[in-house]
Amino acid sequence: MTDTTAPTGREFRIGPIFTRSWSIYAANFLIFTVVAIVTVLPHQLGGDPQTTGGAVQTFVATIVGWILQFIGQAVILYGAFQAMRGRPVVLGDALRRGFSRFLSLLAISILVAIGLAIGFMLLIVPGIILAMRWAVAVPACVVENLGPISSLRRSAELTKGHRWKIFGMTVLILVFFIIAIVIIGTLAGTGVVVVPQGVGRGLLAAILFVIISGIVTAYFNVIAAMIYHDLRTVKEGVNTEEIAAVFD
Repeated sequence: MTDTTAPTGREFRIGPIFTRSWSIYAANFLIFTVVAIVTVLPHQLGGDPQTTGGAVQTFVATIVGWILQFIGQAVILYGAFQAMRGRPVVLGDALRRGFSRFLSLLAISILVAIGLAIGFMLLIVPGIILAMRWAVAVPACVVENLGPISSLRRSAELTKGHRWKIFGMTVLILVFFIIAIVIIGTLAGTGVVVVPQGVGRGLLAAILFVIISGIVTAYFNVIAAMIYHDLRTVKEGVNTEEIAAVFD
C-alpha cells in the first residue's frame, strides 16, 4: 500500500501533497469522480440569460451547484481520510458524513460566496486572499465538527504562513484544467474526436467538459483534504489517526 500520510513535524511541501493526493484519487477514481460530476452538473443546466426565465434558471443552477460543491468536498474529504488510514472508501458512509454537516456547510457556502464576491469586486486581490485564507474551512468543519464561523477562523489559523504555497497549488490545478478544456474543445471541433451517431459536436464537447471538470474537481478536493492533513501534522504534530479519530 502506498504511504499517503505525512510524518509529524515535517515541512509543508507542495510536491508530496500532489503525489500523495493523486495516489489516493487514483485508487478511488470512480467514486470520487462520480461525486464530483454530480456537483458540477448543475452549472451546465443554466438557461438563456437573455430571457427572464433563462436568467432565473441560471441563477438557481448556480446556487445549487455552489452548495453541492461544498457537500461534495465534504464527501470526498471523508473518503480521502479513510483512504489515508488504509480503510476502504464506502460511498454510503461518506455521503452520511457529508450530509450530517449539511447546515454548517450550507452556512459556510453562503459566507464564502458573500466574502469572495465582495473581495473580487475590490480589485480581485482581496478575493484571492480570502479564498486562500478559507481554503480548509470545509475540512475543519467536517473533521473538527466546527460551526461555520469557527470553521472559517480555524482555516485562517491553519493556513497562516502557507497561503502562497496553497495559492500556487490552486493556480497549477486551474492551469491544468484550462489546458485540458482547450485540448478537448480543439479535438471536438476539428473532428479528431469521433462523434457517435446522433450526438452533435456541441453535446459531445459539453459531456467531455463535465467529465474533465469532475476529474479536476475530485482531485482538487483530495488535495484540499491533504492540505488540511499536512497543515495539522506540521503545526500541531498530530498524525492521521489522531486527526481522523472523530470518524470512528
